[in-house]
Amino acid sequence: MSPQYFNRLKKRLGDCARQHFLHLPWSMSLNAAELSTLFTTLEQSSSYTGTSTSRITIGNKVTLFDVQEKEIITLVLTNPRDSDPDRGFVSCFSPLGRQLIGRMPGDVVEIKIFCRTALFRIIRIES
Repeated sequence: MSPQYFNRLKKRLGDCARQHFLHLPWSMSLNAAELSTLFTTLEQSSSYTGTSTSRITIGNKVTLFDVQEKEIITLVLTNPRDSDPDRGFVSCFSPLGRQLIGRMPGDVVEIKIFCRTALFRIIRIES
């Protein structure tokens, strides 16, 4: 088999792992302190509704720019039970979802994935 085949296979497997890690509905890697922080952030985000500052909360449609892949991504931040990454519904407990809560357009979200960093710029938030 050619080196090109293995390079394509390596890229495809890396892409699949990245997508799974970012959208994993229930991230079992959360320890008690991280879970507590997430719940505090979720409670604070509920107070953002009705304010003049647009911040991401559960139920928002969010448009992101993936800096590494140079592509636009649109998703809806949901409760874990409503998560369906294939349809664009991402859990607030996923690594990506946790980082989005409380953020504003223009913010950059950084997520560590297998010794690499994924960067996303928040473009737009819709109710």
